[in-house]
Amino acid sequence: MSNQTSADLSSLSATVVNVAVPSGARSEDAATRDSEKNILTANQIRKSYHIGGEPRCVLNGVNFYADADECVFLSGPSGSGKSTLLSIMGCLLECDSGEISIAGQRVDQLSVSKRTRVRRQSIGFVFQRFQLIRGLSAEDNVAVPLTLQGMSLAEAREKAGELLGRVGLSLHRRQLPTAMSPGQCQRVALARAVITKPKLLLADEPTAALDGKSGAEVMELMKELVAETGSASVIVTHDPRILKYADRICEIENGQFK
Repeated sequence: MSNQTSADLSSLSATVVNVAVPSGARSEDAATRDSEKNILTANQIRKSYHIGGEPRCVLNGVNFYADADECVFLSGPSGSGKSTLLSIMGCLLECDSGEISIAGQRVDQLSVSKRTRVRRQSIGFVFQRFQLIRGLSAEDNVAVPLTLQGMSLAEAREKAGELLGRVGLSLHRRQLPTAMSPGQCQRVALARAVITKPKLLLADEPTAALDGKSGAEVMELMKELVAETGSASVIVTHDPRILKYADRICEIENGQFK
């Protein structure tokens, strides 16, 4: 593997991307819920930014949960707090106060290095613009999370090739993202997100750049792959074509759920 490829593989671990997360803001206390099914819990999440020297509250005491085998959609206007909430739940951003637990582990008080470990081991991300490494083949893009966990490149490529076959891309495993259609790129991104069998899948507008047919195919694959691992999935979307795939739809506005 070339020095450039090694650098590309290593660079993904440092990537911090703004995504958006749903919140299933039922008023139930997390302690009263089925702990065996619960994957993600957020209690009283608050976050403010200083803009022009003035504090601006982005999240104001948000509560959220997502259970195994559940697909929660999050919607809301721009600036409503979706991206900030997703970044906090994805261990990319610290909240000012509140508690976040993933698969029974409290993560909001962990160090940066320990949160990075949780993110690599327990969370998968799917982005609107795919976020594939342009200089790597489809197979090597999917292999990246496994190599970051310490697996050899040869073994990671083998597992990545198998998963690409599952998403209908076995004949495209050696292709670069620049030679693939948007629908194919998103399937590669989905395979990369689930290759480690994460407990939690977070997706930011996963169908926004796709036509209706490709978007439906991606959602069908996402539901299928997530169901196999018993993961929880949280999807930010404004695409009415895919609302049928949601188990719950939650709206956030002005830093709170309606």
